[in-house]
Amino acid sequence: MAYEVVPLEDFSKEFGSTTELSSVSIGGQVVHVSDEFFAEAYQLLLVEPPISLAKQYGPNGELYSGWETRRHNPTHDWCTIKLGTTGVITGFDIDTTHFNGNEAPEASVDAAHEFPNEGTMWKGILPKVRLGPSRRHLYKIPATGQATYVRLKIYPDGGIARFRVYGHVMPVFPASPVELFDLAHIFAGGKIVATSDDHFGSSSNLLLPGRGKDMGDGWETKRSYTKDHQDWVTIKLGAPGYLSTAVIDTIHFKGNFPESCDIRGIYSQDIAPDANSDDWNIILSSAKLGPHRMHFFRLSNPCEQYTHVKVSIYPDGGIKRIRIIGTMATKYEANMAEMTTQAGGKYQATPIIVEEGWEITEDRI
Repeated sequence: MAYEVVPLEDFSKEFGSTTELSSVSIGGQVVHVSDEFFAEAYQLLLVEPPISLAKQYGPNGELYSGWETRRHNPTHDWCTIKLGTTGVITGFDIDTTHFNGNEAPEASVDAAHEFPNEGTMWKGILPKVRLGPSRRHLYKIPATGQATYVRLKIYPDGGIARFRVYGHVMPVFPASPVELFDLAHIFAGGKIVATSDDHFGSSSNLLLPGRGKDMGDGWETKRSYTKDHQDWVTIKLGAPGYLSTAVIDTIHFKGNFPESCDIRGIYSQDIAPDANSDDWNIILSSAKLGPHRMHFFRLSNPCEQYTHVKVSIYPDGGIKRIRIIGTMATKYEANMAEMTTQAGGKYQATPIIVEEGWEITEDRI
């Protein structure tokens, strides 16, 4: 099993274009664990960085933000994690922050596509590696096949603060080419590829499932005092498509929502088209935004194909979610099915990818 140790300063270079497949924010969860006597394994997948709980004690000993097992295991401990969505894995962050003297000395990772049971054939994707105290350990591996479950093994026991699995989502598309769905959704393969500012909240949150819990899981830019300022984010859609509706959700942003927004679209072979290019077409003219609500906008040029959208906010502020509803270009669907068949993968189809409770309608001519 080949792997490469990645310096922390190269994190963005190596993993910036990937998705954290194991995150609880997209549904990652612990399904089996050998032992969690000192600290529960669910904390491995938390979004927030581990905090110090030094000199705080519970019934079983000192508290830690992470997973910690009993001492004196003669073999190893393990934790099985269901990824938030099926994906291709390309790397890991095994973080032992605040575990010093009780960190797990070594770890390895296995993967499986189907729900694990006694007969599951696990495939090793990261061999046993050495871990140090209170630090992040980044590892890059060759892209795996499709995986839905991973198993983190620690030798022989000890603690891990966070475990993050990075890779690429296997997109889930509608079964019918005329079915409306959210082309920007993370599960459809949507990605943030460029942004003007992520000061208070990451733009990658915009494509997550659900409506979140507070301002912390949205996108928020810093205050601007410059005349005619704007902030923006570029989204690469999961597939080229025909766009009909945009949903801009400002839930939880009550005094710091943007005054207005507009949306542009482009068809481009580039991963991140030039944000200042003249090739962007206006598909939503300037529209007012309000606090703590969902805004539904009908988009212009519904017969034009787009691969990316650029959402600009004026002058600054916060947005929780962006949904770009439309239909997938039929040619792309056919090509995708052919590509996944040739790769030995499974083309996934689902009737719809739209948040529960949202009724999307479209005028037919």
